[in-house]
Amino acid sequence: MNRLLTFLQRGSKRGSPALALLFCACIALASGCSNDYQQCVDCPGTPALVPGTFALVAVEGKVLPYNPPNSNVTFVAGDCVTTSEKFTLSMKTVTGTDTATAVSNGFVQALNSGSVSFHFAASSVQATALLTGNGFVLTYNGLNLDFERLP
Repeated sequence: MNRLLTFLQRGSKRGSPALALLFCACIALASGCSNDYQQCVDCPGTPALVPGTFALVAVEGKVLPYNPPNSNVTFVAGDCVTTSEKFTLSMKTVTGTDTATAVSNGFVQALNSGSVSFHFAASSVQATALLTGNGFVLTYNGLNLDFERLP
């Protein structure tokens, strides 16, 4: 430690080029290492759900199209576009011969246990989404909707 302090004192006697060179080397080293670590999901100021576009791939663990038991509705497709604060959810269903696409918007609120809460706009409806490695599972109206990130 004394040697480092002596070096810095000698550098100040020689002028600032040695100190500037040391400073630049430290910045280069720090910027080179910044990509080695994964994003801290539960850190303050960091969004829990990384923004992106997600596709509905399964309902209740069953691949689409899916018809829940005792129901005449068939889930055909869906997607969810998220930012760190908002979401737009689109679901395409078929009932008999009628095809319908429902679109919902709302806000995303981070929780500290690897999940987020979707607050649907213009209502008090909330749904919890469990974050997975490549997307999330949203539990809505008693159904588990499995979304995966699109490339």
